Amino acid sequence: MDKAVGLIVPPSNPTLEVEIKALFDERPYVYTSRLPFCSDKILEERNEVYLEGCVDTARRFGTLPLKGILVGCTGSNYRLGPVEDRRRCHEASIELGTPLMSGSLAVLEMIQELEFTKIQLELPYPDWLVSLAVSYWEAAGLEVVAQHSLLKPIAAESAYQIQSDDLEHYLSSLEVPSDTLVLLSGTGMPTVGAIGELVQRFHAPLLSSNLCAAHWMLSCCEGGQGSILYHQLMGKLRSFSEAKDGGMVDNLFNPFG
Repeated sequence: MDKAVGLIVPPSNPTLEVEIKALFDERPYVYTSRLPFCSDKILEERNEVYLEGCVDTARRFGTLPLKGILVGCTGSNYRLGPVEDRRRCHEASIELGTPLMSGSLAVLEMIQELEFTKIQLELPYPDWLVSLAVSYWEAAGLEVVAQHSLLKPIAAESAYQIQSDDLEHYLSSLEVPSDTLVLLSGTGMPTVGAIGELVQRFHAPLLSSNLCAAHWMLSCCEGGQGSILYHQLMGKLRSFSEAKDGGMVDNLFNPFG
């Protein structure tokens, strides 16, 4: 077992492991540990349980020689802000002896790597959690040009109820300002299929938290290979990042440009 990573997942999340598998090649190996189940708690309370329980959940990997551990949560960390989020991850990494990264910080590092400064949030959260997300990203130095909850437009009660086809249909009619990254954050929402269908024809860069999770986990493993889909999605994002002016972005979709 030369390359292996750990993935921590909310207990009822049906999506993240499936999408990580779609974005990886044969390596690295992925071992999963699930956060505590608490069906009697509302979302805000569950988020607190996840925050407090992630290190104990990571300990359940035992002595597996992991190159890194990704905590597959974003919404639970928004109330922390990026500075406290990073401090907690740093302290947990020291305690565990293994790099540990939250899903929210994996997104932030990807955005910084791609050098986008403006984002549009499309989130599977109630309005109060969307507001916390806006505060988190603004505290990280990003300009949030628009923010939307996907729940009402897609007629879903939670991220877990969103279907890939419905998300693709919603995104197809989305208006996005120039030089703006569309962020689909929420590890339980199926995003990779929708982005994969739209990647060659959508007019703005699309980034999901699950793609960011896969990217960070691959970066932990020297020589770790992503799937064809991973490289397709990353290649398009890098093309948008390098363009960053209207004429050049137009040429991404103009075979004669």
